[in-house]
Amino acid sequence: MCPGMLAKAKSEGIKPAEISFDHANQVEKIHAGAHEKGMADLGKNKAVDYYVCPVCGNTVEEKAQAECPICGTMGFEFMRIL
Repeated sequence: MCPGMLAKAKSEGIKPAEISFDHANQVEKIHAGAHEKGMADLGKNKAVDYYVCPVCGNTVEEKAQAECPICGTMGFEFMRIL
């Protein structure tokens, strides 16, 4: 859904919508990968801390990067999710 909306925002020159849909598209790919990994680890009793960017929703395991590669938010602003 995001690629179509992103293309429409670009064609209409709506920069804030373009940025929002681009971020959402990138983050959904990350979430899909995390879901697949979680399903593969199901039943292994593996505890993982996740860190979520409060701006775009980028989600990383174990430790936030210095800066979000999607939106540029500083890593120390990421929220830890157990």
